[in-house]
Amino acid sequence: MRRLRFAMTVDMVFSIRGNSIPRDHGFVLWRELRACLPWLDAEAHAGIHSIRGAPANDGMLLLTQRTKLVLRLPQARVADAQSLHGRQLDLDGYVLQVGASRQRPLLAFATLYSQLVCTGSDDELDFLRDITAQLDQINVACKLLCGKRRALRAGQTEVRGYSLMLHDLKLEQSTLLQQVGLGEHRKLGCGIFVPHKSIAAVAA
Repeated sequence: MRRLRFAMTVDMVFSIRGNSIPRDHGFVLWRELRACLPWLDAEAHAGIHSIRGAPANDGMLLLTQRTKLVLRLPQARVADAQSLHGRQLDLDGYVLQVGASRQRPLLAFATLYSQLVCTGSDDELDFLRDITAQLDQINVACKLLCGKRRALRAGQTEVRGYSLMLHDLKLEQSTLLQQVGLGEHRKLGCGIFVPHKSIAAVAA
């Protein structure tokens, strides 16, 4: 079996200051970041994590002191991304001030979770067939647990997919999947996997 190798990848974690942002912010965040980092789109395996905060009742996300901006990047791009320090990101009138950053290594867990994976298929069975085919391409065998159907806005279009849990992964495969992701729209926060200690999160 051919072993695939990819460039070393890390999560780059930036402190941010702000009050609130739209809960569905992936598209406007990507638009702002690619203006600051013109090379970002050309990095096929780079990803932008969705920003986490406290959901409000009006479709907004309240930010706290613990809220971070996280980019998944090849190690070779870390120095370039540090130019974000001190920049302001305007998310349709909601401003984020970007602070200092630190690197966070990818940790190999047997269970990984992504809150939204998009393959272009709306039907759950077709979606799972797409995922199985992608896993076969990178020689990964694991168990799949498909969760809720989800969607986000990307300009004038809607991106649809499902939350997804992968479990019973070998540790080397866990690292590989975090490096390359699954599906489309990694710059919108889709198909980016993070470790989980249990399979309970797939229902969340």
